[in-house]
Amino acid sequence: MPPVDETTPRPGRGRVTKVSARELGLRTRAKALMLGNPNYFGTRPGTSFEAVEKISFSTTFEQLTCVGLNPTIDQLEAVVRVSQTAGYGGALCGAGSREYVRFFVSYDAGATWTDAGMDSFAVHDSAGARPLEFAVDVVAPLKHFWCLFARPVLVRAILSWNAAPTAGDPDFSPVWGNVVTVSVAPRTTKLPPWSEFLQHTDITLPPAVLAQIDPDATVTLKAAETLSVAELAQTYAGTDVEPHRFLAPAIFDEIGVETTRASIGLVPPAAPTAPGIAAGVAAATPSIPIPPPTPLPLPASSPIFQIPQLKDIDLGTIIATLLKTDGDTSYEELGCIGYDPAEDALIGILTVKKPNGYSGGPCTAGSVEHVAFWIDWGGGWSYVGTAGVVVHDEDVPDGGLRFAVYLPLASTAHRRDCAEGPVEPRVRAILSWATPPPPADPEWVPTWGNREEATIQLPVGALSPLRPVFDFVSGVSVCDVDQSDGRTAGGDNPFGGVVTISGFIPDAPDVAAPQMRYRVRVRPSGSALWTTLTTPFTVGGTRWIGTTFPQSYSQLQTPDADGFFPYLVDRNIAGAGYRTVYGDVLYPWDTTALTAGLWEIEVVAKDAFGTVYPAQILQCSDGTVRTTVTIRLDEKPPKVVLEITEVEHPDGSVHATGPCKRFTIGDKLRGTYAVTDEHLSQIWFELQPDSSALGALPTFSGPTAFPAVTTTAGGTWELDTSIMAACGYVLTLWAHDRTITPGGPWRDRVLFGFSLEA
Repeated sequence: MPPVDETTPRPGRGRVTKVSARELGLRTRAKALMLGNPNYFGTRPGTSFEAVEKISFSTTFEQLTCVGLNPTIDQLEAVVRVSQTAGYGGALCGAGSREYVRFFVSYDAGATWTDAGMDSFAVHDSAGARPLEFAVDVVAPLKHFWCLFARPVLVRAILSWNAAPTAGDPDFSPVWGNVVTVSVAPRTTKLPPWSEFLQHTDITLPPAVLAQIDPDATVTLKAAETLSVAELAQTYAGTDVEPHRFLAPAIFDEIGVETTRASIGLVPPAAPTAPGIAAGVAAATPSIPIPPPTPLPLPASSPIFQIPQLKDIDLGTIIATLLKTDGDTSYEELGCIGYDPAEDALIGILTVKKPNGYSGGPCTAGSVEHVAFWIDWGGGWSYVGTAGVVVHDEDVPDGGLRFAVYLPLASTAHRRDCAEGPVEPRVRAILSWATPPPPADPEWVPTWGNREEATIQLPVGALSPLRPVFDFVSGVSVCDVDQSDGRTAGGDNPFGGVVTISGFIPDAPDVAAPQMRYRVRVRPSGSALWTTLTTPFTVGGTRWIGTTFPQSYSQLQTPDADGFFPYLVDRNIAGAGYRTVYGDVLYPWDTTALTAGLWEIEVVAKDAFGTVYPAQILQCSDGTVRTTVTIRLDEKPPKVVLEITEVEHPDGSVHATGPCKRFTIGDKLRGTYAVTDEHLSQIWFELQPDSSALGALPTFSGPTAFPAVTTTAGGTWELDTSIMAACGYVLTLWAHDRTITPGGPWRDRVLFGFSLEA
């Protein structure tokens, strides 16, 4: 079980740790060392290799600091702190390396875990301020419970530098990286299935009626309502929720936050913004003292005065307490902010600390945690936008519930060539419960909430407007695909199955209705004939256009007569929100029926006037360029042969044998194996049930993993049964190749059974 950090770092924990020359040297050579010995650093104890230099869970260079859930869009988000200027595999114009984060979800308090996906980002050696705060996110297929039975869910995130955490392994031990496990609150469902509805109610229906009901059909419940002041007073009677907390939204709605503050002389009235002052830049503080205004009482008609439950409460005292409260983090706190370079988005992670005080439970409208972002490009704070997340009264485990917010940045105009050095702006975020921070005031202090700042780093590369950037294929950077043979650099991986073509169009027009279009074509290497990919497909994403909060959406993409699909992404729809597509997917290309070998992919764009824009020329760190991308397809799994040929008994006698036989504890079973594949990766044995095998596994006579094996693996095997218990067993030989597909590499297996007697 790996060490698990369940805390959110506070400001000030970002001190840079001094790096030893020895650790830096090991890190520089880590990839080569682990190719020769996967257990070089002692993080793969299940292998036959001995550890040489034990290093695990080192956070000297990078650290996973915060993990949270954006429940509106089922998006898991995490912030990664990069602490050093060197040790990342090369300069900005070089290859660099990658930080990987894999997410897991548990619905049974950590007894079992479900792999929720992985995200990554590139890191490089560069000078500048440290630490840098990066972010990653994945959209997870979470379960949603009926609001009456909402419960927390555990999320685990594993950070690993330059080595992706193994899929399906929640106990993966990184050499450099760490593990964070937190509690989150998935959004609840308002449409429970009939079976769940009847299970949790006292309603009993006649069998004849039940027989006519589809148990998977949903029951429509009324929309969540905002609790009235009277209902809030009743809800929080006898709890530790202070009256000034649950009355705050009503008071602020009645006369406004700043007016309320001014009414007791806490702040001067806000001056109107002068013409010509850019939005998002705070005006200078006046040097002439401004006397406090005359206090403004609540209107006599205020509904707050009409609540019987408040007859014994002095509203004047409540308001005075409320307006003297600023920066209170006893209910919620913003822990981390970061930048997701793949999504070009700002991320914030906050903690809800108490079970009550959020304007109602999961079946109500609850309340909103607002997070406003500003960025300093060098000329002062500029407002980016405000994101929000709905929170409710619900069970809060130790450590609180972690929520996340997401806001696209639209930074392409600020990027520059790698030779010009990094672009590292400062970002500020202000968390405020129940009322959003004013966009023009980056110095604003919330009543409940706090402020965080971070330095971020933009991706390198100056971009030409409207020319598409084709940058990833099945999650692999196109610069990491060798154009001479179509395989990935280092791992020598081909592609297969559904190949996901991803990219974006810089500075696409800010309009609610898409105007840009794009086309994807492919052809076998050496052919002059292109094939336009026109099969309709469905994409998913997030949009925040004219709605209170971001919403998930799915849309069927169909091409026009020329084979161009609508480009849906808009990072910054002027004054109205944004629209994203998960993974920046341009086209999911199904290659399963195609001929293996080299294929070339082309992406172009078209505007509303019919002008066609070729793809950007991507400059790669190895000096090569990309406008189109060539990949190698492999659509076949490995071929596996396994035979049992003889048994040696404890007395030394040897006899020929075969599968499905009975043997005696202490016998040594022997046989042969042969595996072939154009891109073989690894072979391994599995012996079930492992509870009876007690760790026994066959040994191989030859190498078992790439690069020691490339296309074939074969020889003899032997299984010593001395430590095994009497039982029936199944011995399986697995093999998988190096092909990148959505479901993992192509794999195959053969197996046979036998029994073992005392």
